[in-house]
Amino acid sequence: MEKLGKLKNLKKIEKKKFRIGKSVLGLTLAAATLVFSGSTAQAAVMPYDTYCYDWWAEDVLQPHAYLYAESFEGSRLGAELKTPQDLFFKDGLLYIADTGNNRILVITEQGEFVKEITEGLSGPQGVFVTEENHIYVADSGNGRVVEFDENGKQVREIGRPETDLIDASQNYMPVKVVVDGSGRIYVIAYGINMGLVEFNEAGEFQGFMGATQVTVSPFEYIWKNYFSTDAQKQRMETIIPTEYSNIFVDQSNFVYATISNLSDEDHLNGADSIRRLNPTGTDVLRRLGNYSIIGDLYSASDEAVWSSFADVAATEYGCYFILDNAGGKVFCYDYDGNSLFIFGGMGSRSGLTRNPTSLVLNEDQSRLYILDAQLGSVLVFHITEYGSDLLGAMKAHFKGNTEESDRLWQEVLRQNANSEVAYIGMGKSAMREGDYKQAMKYFQLGNSRKYYTRAFEFYRKEQMQTKFPKYMGAAVVLAVIGLLAVTGRKIKRWVGEVKCRDI
Repeated sequence: MEKLGKLKNLKKIEKKKFRIGKSVLGLTLAAATLVFSGSTAQAAVMPYDTYCYDWWAEDVLQPHAYLYAESFEGSRLGAELKTPQDLFFKDGLLYIADTGNNRILVITEQGEFVKEITEGLSGPQGVFVTEENHIYVADSGNGRVVEFDENGKQVREIGRPETDLIDASQNYMPVKVVVDGSGRIYVIAYGINMGLVEFNEAGEFQGFMGATQVTVSPFEYIWKNYFSTDAQKQRMETIIPTEYSNIFVDQSNFVYATISNLSDEDHLNGADSIRRLNPTGTDVLRRLGNYSIIGDLYSASDEAVWSSFADVAATEYGCYFILDNAGGKVFCYDYDGNSLFIFGGMGSRSGLTRNPTSLVLNEDQSRLYILDAQLGSVLVFHITEYGSDLLGAMKAHFKGNTEESDRLWQEVLRQNANSEVAYIGMGKSAMREGDYKQAMKYFQLGNSRKYYTRAFEFYRKEQMQTKFPKYMGAAVVLAVIGLLAVTGRKIKRWVGEVKCRDI
């Protein structure tokens, strides 16, 4: 966060300069939202703003990417939801871990009741559905993971892992569960900070995956071990590894994991609140954006609550959506970790949340669903034209369709001329086409120093390959001509001297 601190200071210096521009931009983007959202009246009454952070760490308004549409609640769900904790979407159906009612509720994406599973469940807090439509439930109250078939019949249960690494007196309470394409089962268990509990396809305990290393500053180590008294040591805060709050497995069998127990110091030091773990447990999340992936950006002097990531959902083209339980917001990032858009908030108005616990997307990301434990409802958000163009451009680039991605990036810039990610996207397309000079211009507009440097390296190499032979050839010719001229003068002088001696 050192860079963020410096930029915050620069921002204070430049604030007057940008204030007028920002006000004009806000009015312009508000008008653009009304024009391009696809629902003028609905966009006008949204209780939240949509924005992102620019290179200067300034929050910049932009057109809405998602608009609140409706909520699923009450008798239409069979019974009032009671402190629901998890949500899963598959094939047009929503699966809800209705914790207080000890059931897994299944509804359509239009909110109509389909069925419920209650067999032996006690306070379930996590649900996952496989490609074979088998339902895995983190049955927290019973300390187990239960597998049901597509008809809701229990197939098996996976209990407490057999390991000496967990104290026998410690209560085992699974709260979240996912299953990857190879059948590996990953579980978040309450109070276990050694990483994700991993089981193989047969339900046998394999170990812990994605455990985080504890880092202690040299000062803390020296003070605790050489200068503090026994009483001070006992009073000193115990340093423990981070705990994961939720998990999501993507199409490549990589596990996205959100982190729950980061301190204020962690946030100020730039500790990311999310990881992307490969099957070996190594974090491979790309961090090429200008800032750490921590949600809203604050400094030590700001009186604000840090974002607390409660859930994550990723697309097949690398974009991921993160739910903030502290502010009720949704943060969307691209594959490189650039902020695409942020929306939502806490409150009592329709479209705002009170205690959001989970979010999911449908197959084409045209709908986003947020589960709220306090409201006992599922909030539904529909994508706008702007959001569709933005995500569509990301998807087209991921699939290598440069022509389509360029067209969509132009649409994004038409609606939001200050979109840095759009310029970065155009730069990536230009670089893929081999136009490195144009790519450098786009990356400069997008304030992406990392990609600008990469494009410059390719451009320099290209110039060396194409122009160096010409320049070298010209230099050799000039050198030969110069050499001949010098040699000619010497010969002429020698001939003159010989003639003089003869005379």
